[in-house]
Amino acid sequence: MSEQKQDAVSLVDPGVPADQGLSSLGLLMQLGGSLFAAVATLGTFVTMLTRGGRGEDKLWILLILGMCVTRSMFHRMAGTELLYGKRTLEGSASPLGGVKRYIVIALAQSAILFMIMVGKFHVPFGIAIGPALGLALWPAVLAVLVALPRFRRFQTELPVAEDKGFEAASVLMTVLGTTGVLGTGLFLIVMLDAGGRMLSQGPGILIMLATILLVIRSGLHVQAGLSGLRETSVDRAVELANRYANFGVISSFCAAGALLLLLMSGAMNIAALAIVAGLCWMLMAWPMIIRRFYSERQFADLMQGDQANLHRRAPDAGLSGLGWLLFAHAMMSAAMLIPQLVVTNGAMSRKMFEAMSMFGGGAGVRSLWWSAGLVVLQAWAGFELIRMSSTHRIIGTVFSIVAIVVSVYLTWPVLQQLKFIGRMGPEGVMMFIPMAIQLVIPISTLILVNRNIAPTARARFKTPA
Repeated sequence: MSEQKQDAVSLVDPGVPADQGLSSLGLLMQLGGSLFAAVATLGTFVTMLTRGGRGEDKLWILLILGMCVTRSMFHRMAGTELLYGKRTLEGSASPLGGVKRYIVIALAQSAILFMIMVGKFHVPFGIAIGPALGLALWPAVLAVLVALPRFRRFQTELPVAEDKGFEAASVLMTVLGTTGVLGTGLFLIVMLDAGGRMLSQGPGILIMLATILLVIRSGLHVQAGLSGLRETSVDRAVELANRYANFGVISSFCAAGALLLLLMSGAMNIAALAIVAGLCWMLMAWPMIIRRFYSERQFADLMQGDQANLHRRAPDAGLSGLGWLLFAHAMMSAAMLIPQLVVTNGAMSRKMFEAMSMFGGGAGVRSLWWSAGLVVLQAWAGFELIRMSSTHRIIGTVFSIVAIVVSVYLTWPVLQQLKFIGRMGPEGVMMFIPMAIQLVIPISTLILVNRNIAPTARARFKTPA
């Protein structure tokens, strides 16, 4: 009897889920692609409706915005293929195929944008290279990650995590929901502090009601996320996630409707209508993503009935999802910081830097290298959590403590203005929202990486009688 030589089975690394946390990356890429596509589409409509300027220059700007929309749509499609795959005439395509297409499209868009800035608008090389490098950073990093052996093994099929990726999704929902609670809650406090002046007018009442709806929506968001972190049965977690998704869609239309009525009471135009539509698009993006994620994976188990696979807690307890969130946020911050580090002077660039620093953790009056060092440390902590190394808890804790201290130091001049928050308008409060994001992420990381994990429990969906 001859022995047959068989290839060794490619086992999953210990401590990580079967899909290496790629379901969390898919959710984040869907969210990022939807938001960026909404912003780029809104910019396209506003540019088309804006009068003045040379017609040829406006066409070039529309071309740039069109490339941004295309890149964002490929970004979202890459996340969708990671989660749900893609069917072709030959069968199922590679789950990483969408990511590879996005990498090619994004790098090409960055190069074309650089050539347009230098060749058409005659922007100096030193200034044009900053935005181009910032745009090329994320696809270049994805290209490196996809080439790693731990992800290259999924060229033909991406397995489903032991817990269907629900706990990692709950981590994302908890962190993002807490950010929403702080942002909308702070805005509501300012409106209530304005008192009779705000509520004596019809538009003020509409904005107040819309803000209350968004606060409730964020609260349901956090509740659904926390339920997924502590429930041993997935039924309750899925129920709360679907409740948040349903209320999120309804609140998006209500908030957009309130804003539309507010605009109709004044000077209504097509540009204002486009802004309302873009806002509704952005508010609906995440609830729709969450609804499909939970519904499709729940439906698959319901269809299999008693033959469905047993659910059990993933070995990472959802920390790989936190790692992808840290890593993706670090890359976005780095993309915003690179132009600021390349161009450090000039009156025209100062306003652009102020806008970028709100989203990229800019240092304001402090040195930008503080923020750059913090971004590197966050990316390192995220990568260690993705691969669940033996030092992931130590590095995550160090990042959290350092990030809290550095963030307070960088934003201390702005934090001192909190004592005058009652006299600030809505525009002044908006600058506190990015600061809330900077503090929520390290605090959440500190809690999540050091929490006591309950023993692994098995659960399955209820089969209808």
